[in-house]
Amino acid sequence: MNKLTYLCTWMLCALFLSTSTFFAHTSEKSVAFSQPQLVRIDFTMPNGYVRHLLLGFTPDNAASDGVDYGYDALNADNFPDDLNWMINNQRYVIQGVGAFDDSKQYPLGMFLSNTGNIAISLDTLENFNNPVSVYLFDVVTNTHTLLNEVDFEASISNGTYLDRFFITFKDDSINEDTFQNATLSIDQHQKIESKITYLRSTKELHCKANANITQIEVYSILGKRIAKFVNINSRDFKMDLPVLKERYGIVKLYTETGDFSKKVIF
Repeated sequence: MNKLTYLCTWMLCALFLSTSTFFAHTSEKSVAFSQPQLVRIDFTMPNGYVRHLLLGFTPDNAASDGVDYGYDALNADNFPDDLNWMINNQRYVIQGVGAFDDSKQYPLGMFLSNTGNIAISLDTLENFNNPVSVYLFDVVTNTHTLLNEVDFEASISNGTYLDRFFITFKDDSINEDTFQNATLSIDQHQKIESKITYLRSTKELHCKANANITQIEVYSILGKRIAKFVNINSRDFKMDLPVLKERYGIVKLYTETGDFSKKVIF
C-alpha cells in the first residue's frame, strides 16, 4: 500500500468522522490494509452543542504521539466553548498515534467562554479485538471516570484548562485515594484491589474487590456518612444509590483483608 493512500484515509476521517473499510489499489488487485483502531469522544458544551473528537491508533506505528502529517487534524473552528486534543500546545480534533498502549494518556484542552454544565462521553470504539476501558482522568479531583459505563459531567467555570483532563486506559488511582481515617490491618499482606463506579444511567453504585466485601459506607466530601450497606459478603456488588446533592463523595469498602476508600463522582 502506498503512503498517499493511507494519508488520504486519515483525511477522510477528518472530514467525515466516519468509519470505512479502506483499500490500496494496484493495477492487478485490491489489497485491504490493517484498519486503525478508533476511539470516538463527544464533548457537550454548556450551550448543548456537541464537539466530536477522534483518537486513532495505527497498528503499524505509522503515526506517533507528536504531529504527523496526514494523521492529525487541526481545529479550524472558532467555537466559544470547545474541547481538543493538545499536541505541542496546538489544538486538534483528530489525533493519530502509534499502536494501542494502555499505559499512555492523551491530554485534552478545554476552552470555555461560558460557565456551565459540560459532559465528556465515549461515543464508540472501533476495530478493537478485545474490550478496552476508556477513562477521563480529572487531575483536580484526582478521579478516573470509566466512560464505557457513565459520562463525565460537571459544572465548569469559564476559562482555559490545559493540564486538567486526560484520556487514559487505566485507572491508576486504585489504592491511592484513601480516606483520612482509613487504615489497613497490620498483618495484611495481600494488596487490596478494588473498582468503584457510580452508574448514573441506573443510579447504582458498583463495587468490586479481590476479597469479599463485608460492608460499604458512602460519605460526603466533608466526611458526613450518607449511606451504609452491611452483610454483603460478595466480591462484586451493586446497590441502588439515587443521585445525591453532593457532586463528589467518598466510598469506603470493608473487606475480609482490610479496607479501601476512593473519591467518586456521583
